[in-house]
Amino acid sequence: MTFASSSANFTLPSVDDGFSKRNSRRREVYVIDGIKRQLHQQVQTAFDQIARLNEAKQQLIRDLQDKHTAFGICEENLQLNEFSPNISYKPDPCRPIKGQITPEEWHAFSKYNKDRAEKEIYESTRLRESIFHTMGQSSADLESQGKASEYALRKRLHELERALKELEWQKKQTEEEILSNENDIDRLEKSIRDKEPMIKLAMTRQENRHSRPGMDLVRDEVSYGLCDEIQQLKAEKRALEDQLKQTKHAWNILQQQLHRIEDEIAVKSNSIMLENRALDTRRRLNTEIAPSTETDRNQQLLNMDASGIRPILQPTF
Repeated sequence: MTFASSSANFTLPSVDDGFSKRNSRRREVYVIDGIKRQLHQQVQTAFDQIARLNEAKQQLIRDLQDKHTAFGICEENLQLNEFSPNISYKPDPCRPIKGQITPEEWHAFSKYNKDRAEKEIYESTRLRESIFHTMGQSSADLESQGKASEYALRKRLHELERALKELEWQKKQTEEEILSNENDIDRLEKSIRDKEPMIKLAMTRQENRHSRPGMDLVRDEVSYGLCDEIQQLKAEKRALEDQLKQTKHAWNILQQQLHRIEDEIAVKSNSIMLENRALDTRRRLNTEIAPSTETDRNQQLLNMDASGIRPILQPTF
């Protein structure tokens, strides 16, 4: 009787080590950091522009106040006549006054203030357009990279689930092979035990024949036959013992393989749980109400409330 003992040469399923997923997440972090630096620079530029606008505004306010004062003086002088009660002689009214300028200088100063204010308004318009473009581009980049990262996460999750199914299939096959080996071990051990009485019987017969007296102690064909039988039974027993040893060795290998598969299943299951949690977290964080109108979009981009007032000077910035 011969028994075939085999051990399944299983290999753990090859799964992507997650490099593409980590690389995508790393790129997303780089994109976010770059957008943060760019937006921070835009905020700083906007604050500088606001400061220049305020400076031009204050200069215009001072110039307008001076002109209103001068206009009031001119209007008062226009109302004076030779019968006015508050006219009088003045000491040297034609004297040069410190700080007096020419009409050309006065016109140039007023024009400078006006041109400067218009220039700052123009620069503010360009900066606002640049900020709109930066925010729109940043939003598009974030959305694009976010979709790439989510795709990498879903791809990784699909690979993990496929690997888990493969591992579960290998676990089932390994358990079936272990059960088959255990049955082979039981049959081999029984065969070995069955050989022992037959070997004992042949040895006992041969030994009893050695007790024949005198000339009857003949090395005849029966003696040769018993010796051949003993050798054959011993050889069959050794073959069964070798086969049993190989089967037990294969059983040990399968047990080790089963433990590795179970450990890998635990790792893959934990990884799937973490990937699902990451996807759920991203889904909750990315849930927002899309603007339905262009006005809502501009208010969202400019961080305005419903009244259209943007908290530029809030300490948030």
